[in-house]
Amino acid sequence: MNFLRFFKSTATYYLPAILLAGAFQYSLVYASSVKDQMPYRSNMAHEQYLQGVEYAKYGLHNEAIELFRKSLATDPDNIDTCISLGEVYADKRMDSEAIELFQKVLKINPNQPQAYFKIGTVYFDMEEYEPAIEYLKKTIEMNPDYKVAYSLLGISYAKSGKYDEAVKVLKKRIELDPNLAITYSNLGLVYTMKGSNKEALVEYNKALGINPYHEETLFNIAFLYENMGQIDEALAYYNKTVECNSGNAKAQYNLGLNYLKKKQYDEAINAFEISLMANPDNIEAYNNLGNVYAAKGMEEKAKNYFSLYNKQLKLQQKK
Repeated sequence: MNFLRFFKSTATYYLPAILLAGAFQYSLVYASSVKDQMPYRSNMAHEQYLQGVEYAKYGLHNEAIELFRKSLATDPDNIDTCISLGEVYADKRMDSEAIELFQKVLKINPNQPQAYFKIGTVYFDMEEYEPAIEYLKKTIEMNPDYKVAYSLLGISYAKSGKYDEAVKVLKKRIELDPNLAITYSNLGLVYTMKGSNKEALVEYNKALGINPYHEETLFNIAFLYENMGQIDEALAYYNKTVECNSGNAKAQYNLGLNYLKKKQYDEAINAFEISLMANPDNIEAYNNLGNVYAAKGMEEKAKNYFSLYNKQLKLQQKK
């Protein structure tokens, strides 16, 4: 018997089976290897997510984005990571990217009131109040105890000129939490916008009853009195506001304007200068400092401030 011929014929017959068995064994080993790596990859994605959260907490947005993206590359449908990345995008005013991620969350799980709220918040920051209202309403529809959504919805209604709806929603917010000064202050502001000054003062005083040093409320009362032409009362409340926070640029600026009306020039100068330290971008303060010094007869100083105002105005126009 020709063993060589037998060997060749036998090998030819059995070799495909041997190779197939080898391939099957390799595939089992490979599948086992992939399966063994899955917990590692999952843990790595979670660690990247946690590290991204820490970076975001300290305002390191670009580093946080990089880590969240790496985490999503491994675990693309992780809702917590999607929401966290969307929040960082929103903080950086990457509005369309933020909305896209929150929409992705809703595709993964439509029963996510947090995602509806986040989208509403982004639209609110974009000053697109109609879509903000729709998403905030959906948030409350899904979770009637989502307290902060009522506040933002009420303000969105007010910004849209829908004052009655704003009042209704903010009153509901007060029902949910009657010891929150800011809600009474917001309600008072809506009444101010409606021209209902008496009702506004009632709500402002409720806020001060909870917190006598509530900065926003003190400012709102001052602004109300200023609009009513009651300058002395406005000055009193603007001063109370800056006693709470001397770096409140808007309050300092308005204080300067009202001192200027009263011809209390030195006080006006002090207020305008502090407002500029707090917010150098408010170039109208330079112009008003020029007006104060001109009223005092100090022409050279007035000229310097007017010149500075014009320079700053040109710089802003170039931006």
